[in-house]
Amino acid sequence: FALGVMGMEGDDVVRRLVAAGLYDRNKQLVVPPTPLRVGVVASSSSAAWADFVHELERSGFAFILRQIEVRVQGEHAVGEVSAALRTLSRHTDLDVVVLIRGGGSRTELATFDHESIATAIATCALPVFTGPGHEIDRSVPDEVAHSPPRTPTACPAALHDPVQADARRVGKEGGSRGAPR
Repeated sequence: FALGVMGMEGDDVVRRLVAAGLYDRNKQLVVPPTPLRVGVVASSSSAAWADFVHELERSGFAFILRQIEVRVQGEHAVGEVSAALRTLSRHTDLDVVVLIRGGGSRTELATFDHESIATAIATCALPVFTGPGHEIDRSVPDEVAHSPPRTPTACPAALHDPVQADARRVGKEGGSRGAPR
């Protein structure tokens, strides 16, 4: 019963965002070709944070992270996550924002379906990537974010892949310019 109610509440949040013209707003932002400067909303004591950082380090690229520590469940989580997203949105020295949280039960993940978090994502001045949960989880943040890799460990690949593609492109252009004729 509780899961059904939570699903309906999430649907209501989505309907309100659509009515307000916010649903697709973040999706329309352009991700830079080399999104190396990343704002992260996460709990640094979580496995999600450790996995995220590890995967970025394995990439070999010089990602610069600005993490805002938040609680991801409990009575203060909604306010902290919303405020962190709004704070990172104001940073002009970032390329993207990532919201991650490790898995949990559907009721534990329901915090992220709150309207204030969805609105903070939708109105963020930077493209938002989300990874709050498991592959099978559907969340409101995934629906309104620019890119929903859906898991904390999928987010690094979504950042790494365009950086790698841009590095290859620049390498090819640089190689052809410097080649003797």
